[in-house]
Amino acid sequence: MVQEIYLYAIISVLISIGIFFIAKFVIKSKLSDLKGSTKLLGLISLVIITLEAGYLGINLGWFDVATEVIATIGVGFFLVTFAIQNHLKNIVSGIGLYLNKNINIGDYIEIDGIKSQIIEFHLMRTIAKTNDGKIVYIPNLKFSESVILISKG
Repeated sequence: MVQEIYLYAIISVLISIGIFFIAKFVIKSKLSDLKGSTKLLGLISLVIITLEAGYLGINLGWFDVATEVIATIGVGFFLVTFAIQNHLKNIVSGIGLYLNKNINIGDYIEIDGIKSQIIEFHLMRTIAKTNDGKIVYIPNLKFSESVILISKG
């Protein structure tokens, strides 16, 4: 029985490593031009490590003594996630915007009455330039929430 638990733990670690390398490959091949995509890999790594530690802790009995600590960490994780939810929404919107073939660098947009030309896509924001040379930082979530006029550059 004990050997079976250790076998499952080893398989779990190998699966987690495989998921990390798949995520790394996808990010490097599909999102390489998106500035800040390495931060996404770090976030994915953190999630994989947290979930793997939780799985191993439960199956190997590491958490039998520390149940209250785990509950506190869970509450803390919830609070942190709640606090950074807008950042997470911007990251997801940024990936969707980057993969969207209907909008590209060089396109002209009008959002909230401001006309500008897209010059860069970042993980959390898009940078555009107005006709008078001003730089506009647009949170990527704005593209999901607002009516945007797009014309090709």
